[in-house]
Amino acid sequence: MCGFGRGETMVDLGRPNIDLTRFLNGPAVHEINGQQVDAQKLMNNICMATMKIDTDNVEHVKHLTTEGLGKQQRLEFIRNLSETSQTEIFEFSTCNRVLYVGFGIDSDKLQSTITHCTSLDSIPFETYNGLDVWRHLVKVCSGLDSFMIGELQVMAQFRSSVAWHRKHDLVSDINSSFFDHVISANRMIRKELGFNQTTESMISLARVALEQQLSAKNHSNSVVLGFGGMGKKATEVLFSLGEKEITVITRNPEKYSNSEENLSGKIKFISFKEWEEYKFEASLVISTIRNIRPTFDVDNLLPTKCESTIMDFSWPPSIDEEALHANQILFGMRYWIRAAHSLEKEWDYGITVSKSEVLIEQIEKKYLSALTDRSNAKFRSMMYTTLEDLSKEWINSKDLKDTPESQLGPFSREIATWICNQQGPFAIDDLDNMVQSTAREINPTLLERVSNDVTERIIQINQRANLSGAKL
Repeated sequence: MCGFGRGETMVDLGRPNIDLTRFLNGPAVHEINGQQVDAQKLMNNICMATMKIDTDNVEHVKHLTTEGLGKQQRLEFIRNLSETSQTEIFEFSTCNRVLYVGFGIDSDKLQSTITHCTSLDSIPFETYNGLDVWRHLVKVCSGLDSFMIGELQVMAQFRSSVAWHRKHDLVSDINSSFFDHVISANRMIRKELGFNQTTESMISLARVALEQQLSAKNHSNSVVLGFGGMGKKATEVLFSLGEKEITVITRNPEKYSNSEENLSGKIKFISFKEWEEYKFEASLVISTIRNIRPTFDVDNLLPTKCESTIMDFSWPPSIDEEALHANQILFGMRYWIRAAHSLEKEWDYGITVSKSEVLIEQIEKKYLSALTDRSNAKFRSMMYTTLEDLSKEWINSKDLKDTPESQLGPFSREIATWICNQQGPFAIDDLDNMVQSTAREINPTLLERVSNDVTERIIQINQRANLSGAKL
């Protein structure tokens, strides 16, 4: 038996390095749920028809958008598109665009399908094919093609739409894997261009417009129609600009009247019927309600008749010009389009877009490489799945206290991304430092557990001979 003599000290060999590079040898054709897929062929068979709203096509977008449809109506509409075209179609609508992505179909057939299903004679779409579809979606999701450059909201809407299409089996796992690359590229673009702290586009536009209005006139009685996400943000902006009391018109006023949402009585909640009956006057009306047709039109005039500024942030529009009384002015979608264009100089729009083109080209090269060389696809899939499973354990653990559940899923993906981006062997201490140095709101006890769980699991994976059984 070997020992150490007097005066000798034991050398600390440290913790072993992790080397996962042996797992990066796989077939060029990858698998999704056991089915082999030629990724390049998949890309070549993708097309897109899209339209960004402007003053010339606003009526077309109003007719095509699904923003005002109920969930079942939207589902039936997209299924009708897929059944008519005999292929899978992905639909995405926001306040300033509509787009359709078709798989295994050319752009001419995609356009004719949409025209047929919407009963329109012609639609002034822009069309893209193959890799250009990916490039344009990256720009859209990164906020590079929005009212306010760098907006956050569109990415959340896109992710939600992808999840919704998957949930209802409108897009298969194979085809929806295309969108994963769009989302991944978006993260890189936003980080490089510093978009991660920007605000939603319409709220930014609203704040500028409200500052102008409130500085020019004394609006002592402001009304907000609707109290969803946009309605709540509108009230926050109004209060931040000095408004003392706000009336919110909502379908369910009792839901909010006695809750913390009324800000200790600063917000008065009434129903649409009450507003109509009592003719509550308002010098500023902000609408955020959603409906496929205007709530107020020539047959249903606005209850308030005094001189008023009306701001409609709904899409499709909730207030028609003919719903107004004398001395009332409407700021609708056409106004927001012009306002957005007038602010482009403040954004350094040209410089930012030029820089983004270079970034997208760099990411595109990596993406093309991923399409033709999928050697690490199974490894990456296994790593993200492993960390996602761990995050579910952390959420259900007793150590969760004082840590928002919403932090753990994204954190697990950050850890998986760090591991997958290692080009060679790495020290387990480096992984531990990466976890421990997070800026996320995670309490120390839980963070220590996260570090231990990740370390233990990666050491186990490092001891495997192969990744047999890992799913892509």
